[in-house]
Order: sequence, then C-alpha cells, then structure tokens
Amino acid sequence: MAKMDEEEMRKAIRHAELEHTLKADCISTISDRVTRYLELNFTEVIPNEQPFAPVSAECIFLYRDGYFFACIALCQAVAEALVRFMCERSKFGASISQDFEENVEKLRKRNIKPDCSKLVKEIWEGRHDYHHLTLKVPTDRKKLQAIAKSKIIALHDVESKVFAFEWVGGTIKTKYPKYWPATNNGLLNVFLRFEP
Repeated sequence: MAKMDEEEMRKAIRHAELEHTLKADCISTISDRVTRYLELNFTEVIPNEQPFAPVSAECIFLYRDGYFFACIALCQAVAEALVRFMCERSKFGASISQDFEENVEKLRKRNIKPDCSKLVKEIWEGRHDYHHLTLKVPTDRKKLQAIAKSKIIALHDVESKVFAFEWVGGTIKTKYPKYWPATNNGLLNVFLRFEP
C-alpha cells in the first residue's frame, strides 16, 4: 500500500511541475501569440462542413501558437479538401480525381466559380516537401512563420471567395448557395470562428 502512495505522489509532483512549466511557457509567449492572431483577417462564418470547417479553424490556432510546420501542412490539407468539395458540389461525379492539381485544373477549365486556382496553388506550393519533410523544408523559424502566414492568408482568401456572403437584415445571403448546407427548415448550418 505504501508503494502505491509513493507512485501517486510522484504522479502528483510530475503533474504540478508540468503545469508550472506550461503556465510559464504560455505567459512568456502570450504577446507573440496575440500578435500572430491579430495578423490574420479571417472570415468568422463559414459553412459547417466536415471535415474542413473545424480543421480550418485549427489552422488559425496552430499559426497563433507558433506551430508553423503543422499550420503549413494543415492549410494544404484543408485546401485539398476544399477543392474536392467544390468538385463534389459542382457535380463532377466520377471525374473527381485523387490528384489535387488535376481537380484544380478541372475547376478552372469548367469555369466553376469562384476561380481560386491561383490561391490554392499558392497554398499547395511545396506540399510534397512538407508532406515528406525533404531537405528543401526550411528550419529557420522566421522563414517558416512567413510561409505559414502566407498559406493561412491564402486559405482564408479562398474561403472568403467560395463561401462569400453578405448580411441582409440580420440574415446571411450567400453568393454561391451550392457550397452552403441548409437544414430541413431552410436555415444555414454555419460554423462560427469568433474566439481566439
């Protein structure tokens, strides 16, 4: 029984030490996190579509908290999901490819609106290097931050075009309704990104 108490005590001490370390880390980086968060001008309302709506919000938090590798990779995954989603909602059926670049080209050739091909290609740039962690991937934090920032800004530009809307009398009027899911009673199912 005494041995169990010692084990529990070690766990409690380890827990307290880790909590202290994490608090100190959070406090020492809070100013940088706030600055990074305020650098972003993202749309606060997007369709509540799985899997990309909550994952897109996570891109913001990764950038805010300084996880630049993860932010870059996740922005690229969300861009891929958005392109596939646009193909699905544009009724491409069996012609939807597993190849991202092929789908982007199909959207462009079929004149599917909005045309976000430049932006998604910007997000996709270097995707294989980040996915496979080749030697081309920079390790300098300032370079990584700049790349992550450019990719997340491009991602939010894509989202603001694809999910364009305006407020009309307290309701949302969508520019491209096919990209917005509606509930049975005709209301839009939205994902809100209001908190940091």
